[in-house]
Amino acid sequence: MMKYFLSLLVSFLVLTGCDDGNIIEETFNFATATVQKCSSSSVLYKISDNEALILATPEATFPNVEGTQTIPVSGSTSIVYKKYGTTTSSENICGTPTLPVVEEWFVTGGSLEVISTKIFDTTNPTEVIAYNHKITFKNITFIAPTKQVVYANYEFGNYRTEVIDLAFDYELEATQTCSGNNLIFKYKNNNALLLDVDTALFDHTIGTKTALISATNKVTYRVYSGSLNNNFFCTAIPPTSPSLTEEWIAENGVAATSGIIKVETTQESPTTYKHVIKLYNTTFTKGVQTYSPAPGADYTFGEWITN
Repeated sequence: MMKYFLSLLVSFLVLTGCDDGNIIEETFNFATATVQKCSSSSVLYKISDNEALILATPEATFPNVEGTQTIPVSGSTSIVYKKYGTTTSSENICGTPTLPVVEEWFVTGGSLEVISTKIFDTTNPTEVIAYNHKITFKNITFIAPTKQVVYANYEFGNYRTEVIDLAFDYELEATQTCSGNNLIFKYKNNNALLLDVDTALFDHTIGTKTALISATNKVTYRVYSGSLNNNFFCTAIPPTSPSLTEEWIAENGVAATSGIIKVETTQESPTTYKHVIKLYNTTFTKGVQTYSPAPGADYTFGEWITN
């Protein structure tokens, strides 16, 4: 009788002890699913039929630099598992949800391990064209409706970020202005760098003047569908051709840190003054993408001569 009782007890413990594992095997079927990204947010996700595994984390989690990072799952970084009533799609994650969620598990604790490595051009083995970020969940706990499920290691997958190299090669291009507005700009072929800033930066005071990039001191990089000319930005009615295809907006500045417009003024003759315009540690954004022409340093926009 005692042996029979012990046998039942052991069987019960084995069944209950494996319960969390069985649920995971039956529920998390993302092994063949690829990591996808929402176009308008920094959300990564995997879909398998009516299930989704969603990782929200800042784009800065995936820098274009080789190395390993450990990111705590807290604050702006979260992991959620969702089961829908029927087959789901990216619209329910990135857009306006239309399907009911029948089950939702949230993660507490743990971290992301992100291992970033270079991807080289197949035709030019020395040119880095992108970075691969291998994402692994470490020591995470899913809080399910009736239990907790713990993973020591869960491989979420790989996420690729492209190396962005905008055409900021305006060194040989002339600095130009418009008579009817405050715009100062340079263009080359189909792209342009534009400053719409306080004219007080260009008074005849000798020395260096600074201002933060802001809603009133705007810096923009634009790409058009065709070649530009001298009059394109100065016409009263903006031309419709060539059309704007990309726009990168400089982030607002932070005092003594980033996004600083510098104007170094010297007197060239009794009646002329030279203004050397620089952008310090400036980051341009388009959606969730970012680009800096000179991280942590000055980017020289060019010279402007005034009388």
